[in-house]
Amino acid sequence: MKRVKKIIISIIIIWIIMFGIDFFKVKSFEKPVFCVLQPEFQDGGSGNYIGLGYSFYIKGNFMSFDELKGITEYKMKLFGVNIKNGIRD
Repeated sequence: MKRVKKIIISIIIIWIIMFGIDFFKVKSFEKPVFCVLQPEFQDGGSGNYIGLGYSFYIKGNFMSFDELKGITEYKMKLFGVNIKNGIRD
């Protein structure tokens, strides 16, 4: 029983680390690391990034000719609940 408890706690800690890294990267207007881009738009990176229990909808400028490169707007959801929105100035 103790072994199962340790495994569950380890999985929860790993998930928290993964979510934390993605949360702070997207909050800093960078692409998430541990998410998979689902429907990709034709600009090289905008779309819905899906993680384990969380997701990010990202709009941005990712083409070589864009002046302001990177994420320009994001929406974060945790278990389907919107938790944070951001727009880069």
